[in-house]
This record gives sequence, structure tokens and C-alpha cells, in this order.
Amino acid sequence: MSSVNTLHKIKLYGITPKKQYGQNFIVDENILSKIVQKSKINEKINILEIGPGPGGLTQEILKANVDQVYVVEKDKELSPILNDIKKIFPNKLNIIYDDALNFDIKMLNNFPFKIISNLPYNISTVLLIKWLTSDICNTTCLSLTLMFQKEVADRIVAKTGSSKRSRISLISELYTNPKLVLNISSGSFIPKPKVDSALIYFEILKKPRYKINQNRFKIIVDAAFNQKRKMIRSSLKNIFPNTKSALQKVGIEETKRPQSIDLKYFCDLSLI
Repeated sequence: MSSVNTLHKIKLYGITPKKQYGQNFIVDENILSKIVQKSKINEKINILEIGPGPGGLTQEILKANVDQVYVVEKDKELSPILNDIKKIFPNKLNIIYDDALNFDIKMLNNFPFKIISNLPYNISTVLLIKWLTSDICNTTCLSLTLMFQKEVADRIVAKTGSSKRSRISLISELYTNPKLVLNISSGSFIPKPKVDSALIYFEILKKPRYKINQNRFKIIVDAAFNQKRKMIRSSLKNIFPNTKSALQKVGIEETKRPQSIDLKYFCDLSLI
């Protein structure tokens, strides 16, 4: 599907991107094929796509070595264009009209699968955190290839010590090997967003990188990064009866800022 063709289809079907759904459609054929390339489809596999929009990426995925493709779309006004793609790939494409936030990816657990999506920006981080923290290591999901606004992508892949290090960096590192694989200019989308985007490839780990108490981990990391300019002893003072002793126990210097503390220390802290 060429970029002209995608634009032509959007006009032909009278599709207007909806702001409330965070819709920004990719209309650059080159980018669409690169996304599929970066998702490393090396074997016959199932694919989940969230927010297919006019189906440009869907068609590129369907052309790859895939078994079944499941698309989850909230906007029923896109059904004519998606149904026409289904006519071309009748035994491969499964269209599910649902809110992605309600869709349980474990429904695809009967076969290895990958998630490839140009996510609606208004739910991109919420979805990522939901997937990662819902026991993703125990699903048959092998990887996520996801599009984010550039600044969000930078936070996801930020390493210890970076000023961009955040809660989402830690969660991504705990469950995956995240890697920024492609920068995408705003001109590749319709409507053109105000910012550029980036594609991240997440290889799902077989088990979380370190042992954690998930509830405690969330409380600790939230408290630390809600006040990320403060020293760790200050931001965690309401979490532990004796913060100094808890930090010493796991080997954290109490004057450190949260972005300078390795993931392992936060995990160890959650087990106290």
C-alpha cells in the first residue's frame, strides 16, 4: 500500500482521524514496512495490533510470514475499510471491536504471538504498563514493537543515571529488553502531530529480571519518582518505619536521587 494509496483510501472511505481516540495514522509506506521489519517476524506467528486505523500497518503485517492477525479497534466507523482488507485475507484477519484497555492479551495464549502497534498516544503508556505488569512473562507473547511519542520513548529506554530515567524505564527493564529501533518524523502521520515519534522493540523476558513483591515495588517506585528531585531517604520516608535502616540493608546510599539507583535495588527494597 503506497502512501498515496493510504491517503486515497482515507479520503475514499471518508475517514476523519478522531482526537478523542488519539488517532494519528501513518501514511508513509516506507515506515510501515520498516515497522514490520523491526518486529523480527522470523517464524510463522500470530500478531496482535491495537488501533489499526485505516489498516496500512495491518496490510504490511498480513503480507509477512504470519498465521493469524488480530486487530482491536474501538472506532466502528473504520469497519468498512477493515472489512475490505479482510476480504483480501479472509482466513488471516480477525477484527475485534473493543477498547484496548479492556482487551485481555492472554486470550491469545494458545499460540506464540507478538504485538505490533502504532498505539493511540493517549493510552500508550497506560497500555504498556498494563501489559507488562499483568504477568506478561508467563504469556506466550514474545515481543512488543510499539510506537510512542519521542519523549516517551526516551523515558522508556533511559538507563540508570539519565535525567530521563522514570518509573516506566524501571518497569520496562524489569520485564523486557527494550531497544529504540527507529525514529519517525511527524510528517509520516496524518494528522501531523506536534512531536516526532519513535519505535521501540521490547523482547519479553522469560521471567522478571529480579525477584519482586509487585505491590510493594509499585508503592516504592511511585513514591520515589513522584519526587524525583529529592534524595531517596526523603521520598521514601513515609514508606518504611526506618528508612535509613531499609536503605542500608539493600545497599542504597540514602543521598542518591531515584534516577541514579539501579533497578535491582528497588526490587530488593520491595522484598523487605
